[in-house]
Amino acid sequence: MGATLHMRMLGGFAIEQQGAPIATIASPRLQALLAYLALHRDQPQPRQRLAAALWPDSSESQAHTNLRTLLHRLHAALPDADRVLCIDAQSIAWHPAAALTLDVAEFEAALIRAGQAAQAGDDDAAGAALEQAALCYAGDLLPDCYDEWVLPERERLQQRLLEALERLAALLERRRDYATALVYARRLLQLDPLNEAAYLSLMRLHAVGGDRAGALRAYHTCATVLASEVGSAPGGAIRAAYERLLAAEASPLVDMSPVTPLVGRAREWVEMQAAWQSAIAGSPRLLVLSGEAGIGKTRLADELLRWAGRQGVAVAVAHCYAAEGDLAYAPAIAWLRCDALRPALARLDAAWLSEVARLAPELLPARPDVPRSRPLTQSWQRQRLFEALARAFHAVGRPLLLLIDDLQWCDQDTLEWLHFLLRSGPPERLLIVGTVRVEEPAAAQSLAELLDALRHESRASEIGLGPLSPAQTAELAGLIAGRALSQEQAADMFAETEGNPLFVVETVRAGFGAALTAERGAAAQPASAQPQLPPGVQAVIARRLKQVTPAARELLRVAAVIGRSFVFGVLARAADASEDDLVRGLDELWQRRIVREHGLDAYDFTHDKLRAVAYESLSTARRRVLHRRVADAIVAEHGANLDAVSAQIASHYERAGMPGPAASYYRRAAESAARLYANAESIGYYRRALAEEDVARASAHARALLDNRQQRPPASLEPAVCAAEAEMIAEAGARLADARALARELGFL
Repeated sequence: MGATLHMRMLGGFAIEQQGAPIATIASPRLQALLAYLALHRDQPQPRQRLAAALWPDSSESQAHTNLRTLLHRLHAALPDADRVLCIDAQSIAWHPAAALTLDVAEFEAALIRAGQAAQAGDDDAAGAALEQAALCYAGDLLPDCYDEWVLPERERLQQRLLEALERLAALLERRRDYATALVYARRLLQLDPLNEAAYLSLMRLHAVGGDRAGALRAYHTCATVLASEVGSAPGGAIRAAYERLLAAEASPLVDMSPVTPLVGRAREWVEMQAAWQSAIAGSPRLLVLSGEAGIGKTRLADELLRWAGRQGVAVAVAHCYAAEGDLAYAPAIAWLRCDALRPALARLDAAWLSEVARLAPELLPARPDVPRSRPLTQSWQRQRLFEALARAFHAVGRPLLLLIDDLQWCDQDTLEWLHFLLRSGPPERLLIVGTVRVEEPAAAQSLAELLDALRHESRASEIGLGPLSPAQTAELAGLIAGRALSQEQAADMFAETEGNPLFVVETVRAGFGAALTAERGAAAQPASAQPQLPPGVQAVIARRLKQVTPAARELLRVAAVIGRSFVFGVLARAADASEDDLVRGLDELWQRRIVREHGLDAYDFTHDKLRAVAYESLSTARRRVLHRRVADAIVAEHGANLDAVSAQIASHYERAGMPGPAASYYRRAAESAARLYANAESIGYYRRALAEEDVARASAHARALLDNRQQRPPASLEPAVCAAEAEMIAEAGARLADARALARELGFL
């Protein structure tokens, strides 16, 4: 009915028709009348109510006279007024057929859509609706109108905007869009400068975005505004956040710069945030991120550590590895050596520090008052060790986030202590995050028992990670490649990688188009020597490793024999290369992101699949030679302090085909574990020692049989003895064949 009227009341009054302002509606009284009718357009307004609202200080008769005069003026000023308004002797109403757009109505409709989307779990739609609402709100309702009837409506709309901005900033933070969230958090504070929760949000957003100085400035602003406006200081929550930032500034954070962008994982991130909020509320817990190798567990955990660490949360990282020989309590030892724990250890009572020093003896020189601990021989002593370690972590004095990468390979003693840590003492603000490979069920039996117990105690949170969607796969590949993928390329990428983020990254880094072509060809070939990898990914990783120089490739193979983690000194001794060549090769591997630093002169492979492919490229004979070199290098590197690495040495000698030294070092490892009351590890090492001693005796017997075979007629032997001798001879023959192959490889044959 007639042309549409466009009315704006947020930030100032304006009315248009057919794109042109209606200049005749310039009187504040006319604007107030139209605004009142538009805001109450759903029902007729009695003349008496209108008159009282617009002229509250006039007598009733005078107010009615003023209203009649104003309606007369409105007829003259508003085109087609009779088609817009229904006016009779008793009431005035907005005509139901009149076409009207109203910014207030658009604002509230956007908020309704946001609420509906949030209830449906559609964060994307909720965010879009909230952004639309924030865009509609150009300012307060009729800021130039001072009538009493405006004030409650103005305040109501302001409050709805504040709630919308708060929800929008939180939603954007969950998406990790910190820059945009900051925009809305600042706007929230402009409207409500005494809102401490908004200051806390602003500090957090600055911090997680890497702007610690901005976070500190936000606190200073909060303190200044509160002091000048209400004469009070910031509350406990915001002061605690400020103190955490200062503490983090005093102790440098672990380097957690992301290697690849984090794509997707919105649901997982929300669940991780929920686990963190529960932990800092006084319910310490274990958060398990599970999934297959390369699915992005460590990358997601790193994102949480970066998010928390930049807010001043104390963070510490430990890694577990599949290679046998890890010292009991290895994750706890790694955490004790992190910067986050040093102040707490310095404050620890000497009696408790004496127990902690069992695992970190380097603490003793700085504390001459600490008595030397005695060997652990009784179960109650192990309990005391557990309590001492727990006290060290509880003494941090601020929220604590601990990460164990590849938790499925964690030793049993550490798992038992983690259960003790989560149950000990008063409620602590502690979250332990563990990444777990689902394809390692045999290695995770002790972990399964721990999780069962923690589930029963409501102290476990578990998040399973699946592959990326086709769209997310294309997004990640495009970010790594620096260009968007075509539909065909995106389809090929998803078909080849099946959404595994590691495989996506490796495929792109190997040369996207060429890699896909190579994979298509490789799919028709026989299975590779690395059966746990899909043939296409095997080809991609092998192609990437072939891109390094020959010298660096040889260094890479030596490092692969050492294991997932290695130190510079052992690598230098085992590689048999000059220092210059060693440094250049290691730098090349670091620049190509094949290895990474994770401590002073300490490195590990960025992913174990890279190490596995490099290791599989070695012949059996060459592996044995390198394992012997590595074992000798570890012995030389650690000198008289071999207890901590004896199991690692034994494992390398075992793989080198040297059962005698392997048995000796396994016995040493068993004795070392027994001194720590790590009975399970001790028994395991004793069994390995006995097995290697059996191999050594069998080898000696087989050699004797080979020497005397011509003098002993087989018919005179019992059938069972013949079978045993045949097995020993076969083993000895295999070792001889290995030796001959090695001799040919080294040029002696």
